[in-house]
Amino acid sequence: MNIITCTESLRKFLIALRLTLLLTKPQLANLTSIIASAMQGGFGGKIKNVPELSMRNVHRTSIWKFLSRSPWPTSLVMDKYQLYVLAQISLQARKTGCPVYAILDDTISEKTKPSSKALRPTEGCSFHHSHLRKKRVYGHQIVCVLLECGGLKLPYYMELYDKVKQSKINMVRQIIEALPDFPTKVYVLGNNWYSACSVIKAAHSRGFEYIGALKANRVLYYEGGPRLGQKVNAYVKTLTKKDVRLVTAGNQKYWVHRVNGFIKRLPKIGVILLSWPENKLFEENATHVFYSTCNLSEEVILSTYTERWTIEIFFRDNKMQLELDRYQVRGKQAIRRFLTIIVLAYAYCISISSDDCRTLGIQRKHVRNEIKQNLIAYVYEQACHGIPLSKINEELGIAI
Repeated sequence: MNIITCTESLRKFLIALRLTLLLTKPQLANLTSIIASAMQGGFGGKIKNVPELSMRNVHRTSIWKFLSRSPWPTSLVMDKYQLYVLAQISLQARKTGCPVYAILDDTISEKTKPSSKALRPTEGCSFHHSHLRKKRVYGHQIVCVLLECGGLKLPYYMELYDKVKQSKINMVRQIIEALPDFPTKVYVLGNNWYSACSVIKAAHSRGFEYIGALKANRVLYYEGGPRLGQKVNAYVKTLTKKDVRLVTAGNQKYWVHRVNGFIKRLPKIGVILLSWPENKLFEENATHVFYSTCNLSEEVILSTYTERWTIEIFFRDNKMQLELDRYQVRGKQAIRRFLTIIVLAYAYCISISSDDCRTLGIQRKHVRNEIKQNLIAYVYEQACHGIPLSKINEELGIAI
C-alpha cells in the first residue's frame, strides 16, 4: 500500500473488511490511491487525477488497468463489504435499540449521448426517466439499498440497472429476501416505483414491515364504492373536511385520512393512508398516498416514512463530494468497480468517527488532514535519514 495515502484509519478499515486477504499488494495500492484521491478536492472522477492527488509515483494507465482488466474479485470484495455493513448496523441496533430502515431507491448518472460514429461509447447507457428533471435522460441508472439505524447510514447495495437482465423490482426483492434478522424491528421504505406486490411480499415473508408511497392513479376498492373500484384521486373528491384530521409528523403538520379498503394488485393486509400538507388540503397535486403493512397510528406512519429522505441526502452527498455521476471510465466492468470503490470510500468516511451526525464533507476534511500529516511525517523521516530532496520528490511523483 502507498505509505502516504494509506493512513492508519484506512488501513484499519481495509483490515476490518478483510480485503488485505483478497487483493495483492499492487491492487491494494491502487485501491487506496483511488479512495485517497476521492477524499481530495479536484478529483472530478477522473483517473488521470489519481496519481497526483494520491502522491504516488504511478502512471494513470496502471489505475485504468486496475479498474478495467486486473483480475481482482469484485464480487467477493462487495460480499466482504456487505458483511461489514450488516455487522455495523446490527451493533448499532443492539446499542441504541432503534429500528433498522432498509431504504430502496435509484438515481441517474447522466451522460452525453454519443455520436453514431463514436468508436468507444460508454457501455451500459440508455434512456431513463428522471424525476428530478421530469423527462427522459441518457445515462446510467444506479439502484441502491441503504441501511440506517440510530443515525448510522451505510449503503448496502449499489448496482447498475440493466433492463435487459432483470427489473429494478427483482433486484431489490432479491436483496430484501437475502437480508438477515436484526436485533430490532426492520422497516422497508420505498417510493411509488418500488411499492410493488412482490417487494411487499418479500418484506412480509422476512418478518419486515413495509411502508411506501403510491401514485394517486392507483385503483382503490372500499366499502360502498364502485364495484370495479375507483382511482384514489377520484376518491379524494368525495371527501370533506369532516373525513380528515390534523396530525404532526416531525416539524410539519398534515391532514390525514385512513381508507377502509385496499389497493388493486397489492396485498390486502395493508393500511391505506392519504395525506396533505396543512395549507394544501384536497389539492390535486398535493395528495400523498401511503401503503403500510403495519397497523400504526397516522403520525407514526408519516414519521417513519420521512426516514426515506436519508437516501436522497446520500445520493446528493455522493454526487457532490465523491463524484458519483462524473466518472469517466467507459467499460461496464470498470464502471461497476468504480461504484464499488465509491461505496468503500463513503463507508470509510463514516467509519473514522463515532459521531454519526457528522456530514460527509467534515469526514472528508478529517481524512485530508490525516493524509497531510502522513506526508509531512514521511518527508521529515526521509530528511532525518539523509535522503536527498530530489529522491523524495521522485518518490512522491512530483519530480520536475
